[in-house]
Amino acid sequence: MFKKNLENLRAYNPGPSTDEIKQAYGLERIVKLDSNENVYGASPNVRKAISEDMLLPELYPDCRNQALRLELSTRLGVGPEHFLFGAGLDEMIVLISRAFLESGDSIIMAWPTFYEYYCHAQIEGATTKRIPCDSDGKHDLNAMFEAIDPTTKIIWVCNPNNPTGTYLNAEELNDFIQRVPKDVIIVLDEAYIDFVTAADFPNGIDYLAMNENVLVLRTFSKSYGLASFRVGYAIGGRRVIEEIDKVRPPFNNPRLSQVAALAALKDDAFKDECVRKNNEVSAMTTSFLDAKGISYYKTQANFIFVKVAEPKKVAELCKKNGYLINAFQDGVRITIGKMDDMKELLMVLDHAIKEMSPEPSK
Repeated sequence: MFKKNLENLRAYNPGPSTDEIKQAYGLERIVKLDSNENVYGASPNVRKAISEDMLLPELYPDCRNQALRLELSTRLGVGPEHFLFGAGLDEMIVLISRAFLESGDSIIMAWPTFYEYYCHAQIEGATTKRIPCDSDGKHDLNAMFEAIDPTTKIIWVCNPNNPTGTYLNAEELNDFIQRVPKDVIIVLDEAYIDFVTAADFPNGIDYLAMNENVLVLRTFSKSYGLASFRVGYAIGGRRVIEEIDKVRPPFNNPRLSQVAALAALKDDAFKDECVRKNNEVSAMTTSFLDAKGISYYKTQANFIFVKVAEPKKVAELCKKNGYLINAFQDGVRITIGKMDDMKELLMVLDHAIKEMSPEPSK
């Protein structure tokens, strides 16, 4: 009755709402640091643009997202025909998988990385080769290259990587791209690029002119604070974009989402201030972790991955104290929050880690 490809998949589970958590634990306040959202919100210009917009609810939105397309084209120096828009990067991953994958194909991805790459390969009947990250939490590009075979259609590269926050530098990525066969699509997921401070971080757009098989993904959900509006986009060669566009639902970005994204994009000062605050709090966080001897991966994103022995129990103790963080197999991912919130969370985290570590026997 159902597609057999779905047998081993699980539906996305957002967990209980903040109101449900408050009620369950008797809390008055919840600080949400589990989804890498922009804790400073969106530009005030977004609210203003929406309130002044002619809603026209009876009309379909601009199918081509033309105003946002042209603004991005000017800012990024890429022709407008090289863009494709989706309802967040989640939909872009769906569209890419639908356009290129079928039964008998395979994808290559790091692990851990963004789960949706695997999920939509599975839905399309393709297999997934998960290549473990190295000891520094980075993509193991040599192992990923060795995994390429005639079935390989897509290689997903999340840079900076979610959930580890680590990055591939320009030399590493350039060498990898040049080695990969040109009939394999390399998707550079740059959702967190605006938070990067490393001088040797590669800009995926620089690879497009000479590499028709490279596709770059970016989003308005993170640094622009528009997660609820669901606007993401791909930048790539014209032929690749045209093929993906064939499977895109028409009118997939609502009018208000387009208005919000354009207003946010034009407020550089607000975005830059969000990034500055993130970097300041991130530096405080790593200083605390270093002083306490707590292991973590060096991050280039708006979150940090802390390595702990019992992630689920640590996350549960933080939840009981009003802080939501995300548990993974060998650690917890924490969104970099506001300064006061992070200072309090770090004390809670330190206590939770100590509670998970029994005193050595005398």
